[in-house]
Order: sequence, then C-alpha cells, then structure tokens
Amino acid sequence: MAFFLAVSNRKGGVGKSTISTMLAYAFAVWSNKRVLLVDLDAQSNSSLIMLGGEQWIEAQKASRNVAAYIEDRLYSIEGTKIRDYVLNDVGDVLMADGTAPPLSLLPGSLNFEDMQDELITFYSRNQTPYKQARNKCADHFRAAFSFARNLADIVIMDCAPGLSNATHAALKLADKVVVPFRPDAVSAFAVNRISTVIEGQSFDALQDMPHDQRRYICLANYVRPGGRDQIYIDEIAHEHPMLETRVPAMPDVADAFDFLLEPMPLEDKYGDAAPTLKALHGELARHLGFTG
Repeated sequence: MAFFLAVSNRKGGVGKSTISTMLAYAFAVWSNKRVLLVDLDAQSNSSLIMLGGEQWIEAQKASRNVAAYIEDRLYSIEGTKIRDYVLNDVGDVLMADGTAPPLSLLPGSLNFEDMQDELITFYSRNQTPYKQARNKCADHFRAAFSFARNLADIVIMDCAPGLSNATHAALKLADKVVVPFRPDAVSAFAVNRISTVIEGQSFDALQDMPHDQRRYICLANYVRPGGRDQIYIDEIAHEHPMLETRVPAMPDVADAFDFLLEPMPLEDKYGDAAPTLKALHGELARHLGFTG
C-alpha cells in the first residue's frame, strides 16, 4: 500500500513542482521505490519536467491525464481505472545500472480547473447547498486518488496554489505534507494558513501540538546566499516543524526543469545541486521511516 505525500502551499511561486519532481526522482533512483507523481496543478509544470512539451501534448490528445480520469470516473465509475490514465517509465534520468527508474506520472491538464467546476455543478443539482456540494466534490477526488494505493510505494501529489477541492482532498489523503516556502515577508502568513487546513485546527490550537506530531513539515526553498534569509526561516521554524535541509537558489536547480531527450544519471541532471538533493532525500527518507 502506497504512502501518500503531498507537496502544498497556499502561496504560488514557492517551487512546489520543483520539489515534487526532485523527490519523485530521488525516491525512485536512490530508494528504489515505485513512485507515482500525480500532477494536480492545471499549469502542469511537474508533468512538463517529467515528459517535456511534446509528450505532454500527446498525453492530452490521448486523454491520459488527471482531468480525463476524474471526468470519466464521474460518469462511469465501474469502468474507470486510474492505471489506464497513468504513464509509466517517465522522466529523463537513469538508475545506477543504466535502466529507467520505477517512476510513473498521472499528468496534469489545463482542463483540470474546469473539471473541478463541473464537479461542483454536478453535486449542486437539486439545490444542494454549496458547502455540501464542495464537500462531496472533495470526497470524489479523495476516493479517486485513493485507488492509486496499489500502483506505487509512494504517491507524490503536486498540489496547485490556493485551496482547490483537489488540494483539499490531497491534504486529507496525505500521510505527510511537505510545505515548501520562499523566505520572504509573506511566507509566515502562507505557512500559518496551510498548517491549519492540514491539521484541521485553528492556529491558536495548533500551537499546543508538538512539532513531531504534526502531519506536515516545512522546507525552505530558493534560499539566497549570505544568510539574509535566515530571519524568515527562523520565524517559521519557531512555529512549525522544519527540515534542516535548505534548497538554495542556484542555476542547476532551475535548469533541472528542462526535459532532456537523452536520459542521464540523476547526479548529472542536477549537477552542483545534486548534494542538496541527496541531503533532502536522506533527511526526508529518515523522517518518513524509509531507508535512504
């Protein structure tokens, strides 16, 4: 049965897709885990990292994406299986023996936001109150994603910014949530807000919960050199559980966004950022109880 790991923050531009794909690669290659990456962001950035533009377009034409899966399941539950929408052997990296890692993807779709509106409309029929319809919509997503349990050892859900119904479902389904943040003046507010959603408690009540008992852990991303971001990191670490690893703002992290036609070892793809990725993978693997 799969371990569900969500990567989420209500704030955009914090590197959720970058972190999601880094973790997907690392757990597949270095932990030899079967990994399924589920792209819940209509921007489909993690899908583009894993497939490149051409393969992503082909997946859309073939209706092998998260929006098609949700829509088909809405109208034909018994005949809809998530494995039929998943792409296997994705990515542009290699295992140590030169083979493809055990990495799969449920691609994102530009239609995913429209699909969520369609679900709300579907569940709002017969004058169902909006709040109840929204809850039913989130339940629909949660049930749909739960069928991925037998497809992988780890299911990583790359959530969209904000709090869509799909994100609500992912946060409820997740065994653990990684909250990447960009150290800046608004980071603490964004982390405070997502933490209350994850734990289902007010921020005041959350302060009585020990850090090691919470379902989420924060990750400082885009950290600039020179220590000027430390004040923001310390502020968040005072209130929330925090990984010790810091992901620096460096070209090799950004360049890894590009899909390469010729697969290569993970260390080569991330270049100077590979030690950071190894540190992040090792720390999170230990934190989640996986072997590094």
